[in-house]
Amino acid sequence: MLVSLFLVILICILIGIYYYFLPPIPSLKKQKYPYALLLGCPSHDDGSMATSQIKRCKLAIEAYQKNLFDTLVISGGAVKNQYTESKEMAKFIQQKCSMPIICETQARNTYENFKNSSRITQDVPILILTGSLHAKRSCAIAKEFYSNYSAYTYPDHKLRHIIREIASRYIYIKIELLKKAGKY
Repeated sequence: MLVSLFLVILICILIGIYYYFLPPIPSLKKQKYPYALLLGCPSHDDGSMATSQIKRCKLAIEAYQKNLFDTLVISGGAVKNQYTESKEMAKFIQQKCSMPIICETQARNTYENFKNSSRITQDVPILILTGSLHAKRSCAIAKEFYSNYSAYTYPDHKLRHIIREIASRYIYIKIELLKKAGKY
């Protein structure tokens, strides 16, 4: 009985910690965002576009055609190989749709996507463009850099993406707890 009660309390605490650091994604506002931030994704080693890159680019085109934002900021450096994520994604988009694009080319992870892009955009309303699995953690990070943000996503339910995102959320929460304890 005591062990069961302890387990229930522990589970409640863990769920509370999860929702504290990864709150719900803010609703899409009925406004036109000055900027949309398209989060980078690595190309294949041969330079061809990865499926996630293509989906994110198509999402940006769709959002632009729906008049959801004015200028697209694409963030991502050459993380996995010599191909700079943001530049490769910009090329793909420009072949399909003409829109204002700014490339941030130094970011190596989601946190740096926001850190570096916020220097370009400042704290103005921003629309985050990414896959549905990545959106929750992305928005949790965005709150550090933006006071008004939301996400526009495509469905992403690949098993390997789910596993990678579970690990990434765990790492994110661990880092945030270490920051709160003054150890990071």
